[in-house]
Amino acid sequence: MSTVVIDTCAGQEGGREALAAAAIASLDLDVQIVVVGDEGMITSTLQGIAHDAERLRVVHACDELPEDVNVRAAPPRSSVAVGLELTARDPDAIFISAGPPGSIVSLALHTLGRLPSVPRAALAAVYPTLRHRGPNDDPFALLLDVGATIECRSEHLVCFAAMGAAYAAKISGVERPRVGLLANGSVSSATPTRVREAHARLRDRDLPFEYIGLMRGDQVTHGDADVIVTDGFSGDVLVRTLEGVAATADALIRRAEERFQWRLGVQMLGGGIAKLREFTDWENYGGAPLLGVDRPVIVTQSNSGRRAFVNAIRLGAKMQRLGVIEAVAAGAAAVAEEPEL
Repeated sequence: MSTVVIDTCAGQEGGREALAAAAIASLDLDVQIVVVGDEGMITSTLQGIAHDAERLRVVHACDELPEDVNVRAAPPRSSVAVGLELTARDPDAIFISAGPPGSIVSLALHTLGRLPSVPRAALAAVYPTLRHRGPNDDPFALLLDVGATIECRSEHLVCFAAMGAAYAAKISGVERPRVGLLANGSVSSATPTRVREAHARLRDRDLPFEYIGLMRGDQVTHGDADVIVTDGFSGDVLVRTLEGVAATADALIRRAEERFQWRLGVQMLGGGIAKLREFTDWENYGGAPLLGVDRPVIVTQSNSGRRAFVNAIRLGAKMQRLGVIEAVAAGAAAVAEEPEL
């Protein structure tokens, strides 16, 4: 049975939504739950929430975690620091937090350590595409990195490709994932040096995944790639742009519903619009797994509600059940074995 360690000091309602999700998971999922945060708040809140007390344990933590933490000066009793320490002690543990992503990444690398052959960690975000994939007809592709490693070298991008492919093979069931490299055009000579060198390395070697080449930003949502690789800066900008487009589309639909002359048309499209909203709702995805560390770590958005946390718990348990961390380690090792790296 997996142990899910949840930071209850971040997310909607000051972490109370994270706690509500933990209570739901203790009743509905085959996992042990450890909630980390202010013990007084947790205890009083749980009195009004249905939960399985035998499957839910409380660990106190009180320090606030800053946005950009120095691991040597990190508050020792912050919920993230305490939660990661608990995760490090249990080989079957999973850590979930809606805290500051940069601080979580720094503390996770410091506390859990990187996997062998992994030079840099990567946050991996899912996004919807037109083309589906795998035996479960999965509509989501993987984008990495989206913020863990801002400055990348070509060998980092190659490793990201291997880690992302290993993750997609396990989570989406894609036998031979298609991997693309985000670029500003299809001609490698016009790309930055790191992209040009990574493209050459991926193109010229035998890989356990299919490298399909350079991809422009306007091709991302087509779904030709199961995994798209980029540096953390570009990936963060891209995924936030995709989220903004989805939010804008939803706002336009709501505005159309308010206008009398458009209302009938919107009503006629109601079923399709509902599916679109469900499809683009990021809370359905759970969060961004941090690939390259020695435990499943999932970073949810800062305004995550209970549905996002419940889905993050499900994702973490699935990662543990399918051996995703071991697959990611093997994928990284496969590309690191090449003499040129």
